[in-house]
Amino acid sequence: MTEQRTSTAYFIQSRPAPSQPWQRAGGVHVTWESKSKALDRLTARRRMQPSWEHRLMERITTITEQPATEE
Repeated sequence: MTEQRTSTAYFIQSRPAPSQPWQRAGGVHVTWESKSKALDRLTARRRMQPSWEHRLMERITTITEQPATEE
């Protein structure tokens, strides 16, 4: 019997200019399970750093559990 679970987490990435790579906001690895909470934080980040680009990222994790062979 195979069992599968999926979870979604949201986080913010930022960059000072389009030529720069995207990075975690503030270098912190904070995630939110609630998209509305993440959008609130994105709005706050945009207010704090209006000259930077910010985007909301979504991480979907799928875990599959199944019996293993004994070989």
